[in-house]
Amino acid sequence: MKILHVITALNVGGAETMLARLLEHERMQGGARQASVLSLMPPGVAGARVRESGIPLRDCGLAGMGSLLPGLMRLRAAVRGERPDLIMAWMYHAHLAARLGTWLRRERIPVVWNVRHSIDDLRQEKPALRTIIRLAALFSRWPQAIVYNSHAAARQHGRLGFAPDRATVIPNGFDCDLFQPRVDGRDGLVASFGIDPRALIVGMAARNHPMKDVANLIDAVGRARKAGVDVHLLLMGQDMDRPSGRFGQLIGGLPADRLTLRGHVSSLADVLPGLDLLVLPSAWGEGFPNILGEAMACAVPCIATDVGDSRWIVGDAGITVPPCAPDKLAEAIMTMWEMGRAGRKRLGAAARARVKADFSIGRIAASYDQLYQTIGGHAVASRDASPSDIRQAQVM
Repeated sequence: MKILHVITALNVGGAETMLARLLEHERMQGGARQASVLSLMPPGVAGARVRESGIPLRDCGLAGMGSLLPGLMRLRAAVRGERPDLIMAWMYHAHLAARLGTWLRRERIPVVWNVRHSIDDLRQEKPALRTIIRLAALFSRWPQAIVYNSHAAARQHGRLGFAPDRATVIPNGFDCDLFQPRVDGRDGLVASFGIDPRALIVGMAARNHPMKDVANLIDAVGRARKAGVDVHLLLMGQDMDRPSGRFGQLIGGLPADRLTLRGHVSSLADVLPGLDLLVLPSAWGEGFPNILGEAMACAVPCIATDVGDSRWIVGDAGITVPPCAPDKLAEAIMTMWEMGRAGRKRLGAAARARVKADFSIGRIAASYDQLYQTIGGHAVASRDASPSDIRQAQVM
């Protein structure tokens, strides 16, 4: 079966990471799938990763309104040349582009939309993206299936008018051989960042954005420290080394020797195993946060706010608290401190076991394979699949 993955861009992001991870796994397993990737925009970091895995990659060269028509012509030519059995379109712009790329074709090619975005409030999105989302909702009966990576996103999009009978949930998957505990992980992190080994190393890995609510974590850490918990806070991610807003106002309240700020970290698998715990303090906007699965796979216990599917992901192997409640977050940090290293190690082991059982890349790839078979198998016979058939492919 030939599958063409159409994606808006191949930069650093959750959708791009999941696509690359899925393709790498399929390649290593040596399956019968023939996959290729078409990026609407010139590929970035994730594009290099796709090429390194040996997957054919081309782009439409979209870089503004002036390139729109030539880009769409390249898209149609790529579809005509590839003659795929199924198109998987990742992210909203690619959803609509796939519609245009297969429009007026004599032979109908089944299309699946892959939604990697959660929408707590459409008004929080940029005006241009709001328009794209509304257009996608209007055309949402056109694809044979709509894959969401979280139950929260499926509910939210259903309320916005996306066809509910096309919905199926396949969560993110994680390479548990790459993300795994390391015996010397903590010692290495302590040495690399000059951290006092007696401190509780609390990490957060995310971009500096209001939805991530870094200020909530800083406030909570300050409260925990006043209660006697010796916390060293390690903040990593895009612009985390550039405090702004309330984040910038509160950061001065923490001792300089108990705070480390780092920008983008290229290999989280080398850093996460050294943490005592990871915190995701988001106020809104989460669907299935990759960082929770990655940290849990490294046997790091997690505290997350109850946003998106975080409660479901963490389960009994961590702690979930209400968003925007620094007092509750501080209590959770103190609970983790009181467990001691042995208690946190047991919780971390349970977290890793949960990821291996429910969110391993092998299991998630098998779920996609089942979806491909359901839709692609019907495509061979009739170039279509019924919504009831598609829903049978839902795994979680």
